[in-house]
Amino acid sequence: MSGVTHIVADMVTAVTSIQVYIFGGNSMTQSQITRSRVMRRIGVAVAATIAITTMASTGSQAASKPNASKYGGEVKVGIFDTFPGFCVGNNPANSSLMATRTVYESLFEKTRGGDYIGLLAKGGVPSADMKTWTIELKSGITFHNGEAFDAAAVVANIQAGAGHTYAGYYVAGATAAAKAGGNAAAQATAGATAAGAKAYLLGTAVPYDANIVNVAAGDTTHVIFTLDRAQNDFPGTLYASGRAFMRAPAQLLDSKTCAGTPIGTGPFKIVSWNTDQMIVEKNASYWRTDPVSGAKLPYLDKITFNNVKEGSQRAAAVRKGSVDAAMFSGASEGTFIKDLRNRKSVVTEFKSPYEYYPSLWLNQGKPGSPFKNIHARNAVLSCMDRVNYVKARTKGEAQVATSLVGKSNPMYTTRGFQKYDPTFAKAEVALYKQETGATSLTFTGPSDVSSTSISNSKFMQTMWAACDITYNFIVEEGAVIIAKAFNASPKVAEGQYYNAYDAISILLFEGTDVTFNLPFLVTNAFPATSKSPVAAFFRTSLGTILGLNHHSDTTVDTAFYAGEAAASKAGAETQYQNGTAILQGQAIMGSMLNFYYDFFAGKTLGGIGTLQIEKGKSQRLVTNWGIDWTGVYKK
Repeated sequence: MSGVTHIVADMVTAVTSIQVYIFGGNSMTQSQITRSRVMRRIGVAVAATIAITTMASTGSQAASKPNASKYGGEVKVGIFDTFPGFCVGNNPANSSLMATRTVYESLFEKTRGGDYIGLLAKGGVPSADMKTWTIELKSGITFHNGEAFDAAAVVANIQAGAGHTYAGYYVAGATAAAKAGGNAAAQATAGATAAGAKAYLLGTAVPYDANIVNVAAGDTTHVIFTLDRAQNDFPGTLYASGRAFMRAPAQLLDSKTCAGTPIGTGPFKIVSWNTDQMIVEKNASYWRTDPVSGAKLPYLDKITFNNVKEGSQRAAAVRKGSVDAAMFSGASEGTFIKDLRNRKSVVTEFKSPYEYYPSLWLNQGKPGSPFKNIHARNAVLSCMDRVNYVKARTKGEAQVATSLVGKSNPMYTTRGFQKYDPTFAKAEVALYKQETGATSLTFTGPSDVSSTSISNSKFMQTMWAACDITYNFIVEEGAVIIAKAFNASPKVAEGQYYNAYDAISILLFEGTDVTFNLPFLVTNAFPATSKSPVAAFFRTSLGTILGLNHHSDTTVDTAFYAGEAAASKAGAETQYQNGTAILQGQAIMGSMLNFYYDFFAGKTLGGIGTLQIEKGKSQRLVTNWGIDWTGVYKK
């Protein structure tokens, strides 16, 4: 998974509409702190991983060859997310990820046909038992600071994100204390002190990369991954929904540089940034050329990304031309999308498929949460009026969910999916009260501070009230919500829990494969049988952080892991669908809708979506993170 988390939460939509995607810890300057404090301060997100195949098939558009006059120019872009920093423990959400990806690149990219194709890598080959993957890298690429992009750099990135660097420092410190005659307590203290210097590298990529037992350089262009379990889609980890950045080793050396000085291999270099703005300029030494025209990339001189939280303001800006382009979410900004869609003479629309699947996660582990009881879960999920929600809150721009994922995902099945049935819901409320002695079915969840998110939450509140269910939502900033939902080391004695909310509606599922989704579903990323060298460090902290349901049904683990180990596509789909059926049939979680992301550009921009990675193979046009700016030019 990308970095240290591969996703934080692309979006907390139905209830909160938070546009976030977990990919790391949320602290920017942790250092020299004890291991327990480190765990408490890693509160966030996740690194997504998706499968790669060495063969890719996609439809693509031929890139036009811009003449010399099309080089240059500055562009302004409206986004809806803030910038948290750039270390493996920081998480750029959705549209801020788009900006971050102008600086960084990943080993693989996803094509329009759903395959994975090498970008910094040439390809990946598994062993017969799918427990060893060998990744071959392209040569001659350098980071912005002149460091070589090679196998050693990849190893440094993976070891940092997977927690191996932190654990190595802990072991070294403890070993030194032991040699000096220190007792067990002294060794533990020395280990924690040594590891604390690398605590800034920790985040949810640790559980996301939990299947990696070892990563090593075979030579300068080959990296060998040894896995704990057979995994047919492991290479997806090296894409991580666009978050598996390769950072220069120099960026990883200290917390301040890691968080504040992004150094990648990308087409643009950082000029300046703060939480609401990021400015990048052309990387004159960029390694890629257009595979069709042979033109040197990139074309633009400078891009400024500005956070404009309210959709109405973002739409007005792109309509008036005060920004050249802006990104929108089909889950909550349908009004503005429809308006812009009718202004074809002013803007051009670029739209993703309906491959984003926000879920309602019901927390069974939190003390006081009603959702340990299946009748409470049944009641809430069967009182979800999806049709009216989509009509009222998305203006018909989303699709009504019929499963936890969309039909293009191999997890898709309608078995056990909760249908809207208020009568059944009320009966389940009565059974919940009868079994528990509770006087009401009441639960809490978060809402982001935006007006759209609050309106979404009010709709849900009224909807559940019709089934005798009380929903109390808490209005908080998105970053606060993410930190509280993904809390690696809560003070349980004080009533805290890994996920602070009884329920949370958040976007963690996506796409046309399962690699990115699976880590959020299992009971613990480090099962008792795990051979991971960091399992003992993180099993009781980061091991459980991604699964917001905090359920204990290990048959879910069995089904999804069997899917990853399957030798055929059909065999994998059967297992994945069995896992989804358990989640739905046991009312572990639910879903309201499927949606798309949208991107509107003024008529001054050209080249959007036309650049190919190699001849005949193009990456997706619009994703959760927006568009690729490498081949965009100003007319």
